[in-house]
Amino acid sequence: MLSKTQRQEEIAARGYTLIDDSGYKNLESPITIKCPHGHLIKTTRKRFRRETFECPKCNNDIVVNPKAVPPKAAGATRVVAFDQATEHFGLSVFDNNKLVYYSLYTFKGTLDSRLVAITRRIRDIVIKEWRPDYICFEDIQYEKNIRTFKILAELIGIITELCKEAEIRYEIVMPNVWRRYANTAGKDRRTEKMLSVAKVKELYNIDVGDDVAEAILIGRYAVRRIGATTSLAFGY
Repeated sequence: MLSKTQRQEEIAARGYTLIDDSGYKNLESPITIKCPHGHLIKTTRKRFRRETFECPKCNNDIVVNPKAVPPKAAGATRVVAFDQATEHFGLSVFDNNKLVYYSLYTFKGTLDSRLVAITRRIRDIVIKEWRPDYICFEDIQYEKNIRTFKILAELIGIITELCKEAEIRYEIVMPNVWRRYANTAGKDRRTEKMLSVAKVKELYNIDVGDDVAEAILIGRYAVRRIGATTSLAFGY
């Protein structure tokens, strides 16, 4: 059995803090930990060790700027960026180089119902109401799960077709490209998420979950990208 110090180090390695594990006996024993954003979580070391473990408070809260998306000023270039998935969908909006909105959308239900809801949200709200000039979103990479890869590929297809239909310039950016610009590349996905959250805190002094943080950093990359390039074709 790991010592108290070893248990603390194991949890700290993922950016969490061990608050209480009094009465600890084994992996199934209840423990209380704190996430990087200060949320208290009751769990077990067995659940915490799973690769998919994430703070349920960060993932289920809708993180949103208190102000609604402001009208686009005359002459401003509006950039919308996505860190897209079918359940947790990070989003940011920049006017020129100013971050004006950020949010985490959560979608529930069957896969088909989530895809329909995402399509409507992008078409009816993001495109029709916010009137972006440029949309940037992350490309996908195969990571051992073919079903997840196929679902994310379908989601990219939906976003791409919506951009084409509305004649909005867009870019599908590889993760290593925007991470290099943001300086948030890490040894593994967990580390990269933590670096993204920390980078957004450093740049904008706001506390957000990793989905929103990465959407903000993708948007920041896109602002720099279109500032340096004025002749991007559809689907660059």
